[in-house]
Amino acid sequence: MLTIFFHLWVRPGHETECAKAVAEAMASTRAEDDGCINYAFYRENDEPRHLVLFEQWRDAEALNAHIDRLQRVYGPPNEREPYPSTHHRRRLPKRFLALFEKTEAARYEPMS
Repeated sequence: MLTIFFHLWVRPGHETECAKAVAEAMASTRAEDDGCINYAFYRENDEPRHLVLFEQWRDAEALNAHIDRLQRVYGPPNEREPYPSTHHRRRLPKRFLALFEKTEAARYEPMS
């Protein structure tokens, strides 16, 4: 199982657009992506522009299929991002990431 915590800081003035995109992403991911165990966005109480996406996937194959679907629905990633091809900013749709001024993602594994 893969667990990811994805921190996102919404660009000022994009709060409404972001809320709509997040709601759509949660609904479509839960309904359409096989291998999705958990996919939920949370907003920080004291800093409403700071969101956390908590996602869990059965395996890397399920996560990759999810990212492929996001690209089909929301468009391609930004190939000009100065990161390795495996970095989230090179994999997630440019249109989605444009809503955020900063993003950080980290994968976690369960401790046995």
